[in-house]
Amino acid sequence: MLMREKVLGPLLGRGNTADVYDVGNNRVVKLFNAGYPLQSVRYEIKNSKLLNALDIPIIKSYELATYGGRHGIVYDKLDGVSMLDLIFKTGDLEQYAAALAVLHKKILSQKLQRAVNLKSILKTNIKRSDSLSKLSKTEFLKTLDGLPDGYCFCHGDFHFGNVIANQGTYYVIDYMNVCRGHKFGDIARTVYLLEMTPVPPDTNDAERLLSMKKHATDIYLSEMGVSRESLAEWLMVIAAARLSELRDEETAEKNAVFKYLLSCGLNL
Repeated sequence: MLMREKVLGPLLGRGNTADVYDVGNNRVVKLFNAGYPLQSVRYEIKNSKLLNALDIPIIKSYELATYGGRHGIVYDKLDGVSMLDLIFKTGDLEQYAAALAVLHKKILSQKLQRAVNLKSILKTNIKRSDSLSKLSKTEFLKTLDGLPDGYCFCHGDFHFGNVIANQGTYYVIDYMNVCRGHKFGDIARTVYLLEMTPVPPDTNDAERLLSMKKHATDIYLSEMGVSRESLAEWLMVIAAARLSELRDEETAEKNAVFKYLLSCGLNL
């Protein structure tokens, strides 16, 4: 796929792996950090194009681009605000947790035949983790093999920050982890992201925020019609696979994963 050099406009947003710049003509470029693998950038645009035919509000992608040695993807520009920002602005956790579930049910009702398999992603991440013993990897892989497969559109990173509100419509963003699989796998991943990720260490009222995260998850699961018990095995393999995604300095989340897995009676 041809990449062309872009002339950047104003910086519109900044994330962990990429910045978003205006490039004119009602489009933006998601410009990944220097050194970010080109293969991963190509993977995201491939995923985004898989979604174009689905009945889901997404942001249309166009092409790969480069700027100063950094790789990026050109998308339609969407002026909106994330669900996460809306929660902090309004305090209406109930409304947005329920809305998150409604949108997730719509996503999971779609089929994505040609995407990579969720279980194969989890298997790869568990195998490559440096934080798990050989014995525990064997147990997690055995559990994973026994879980059902499927062809649902799984977002792979579905949470408040990846939903943008614009003129009454919620748009799904960030397509790096798009895959196909059983709906419980994607629901479990969302539960992990909503409830089990730690709050930043410099948070003033950490206990209150943790309580909000659990309450949001309770509302989300109630709206989804899914119990924590039905997700138990999925949550274990999701948490185990998550370890390979975490950087060395993300010790708080690593410790939270270990604590959770040990609470499940697992020998790590």
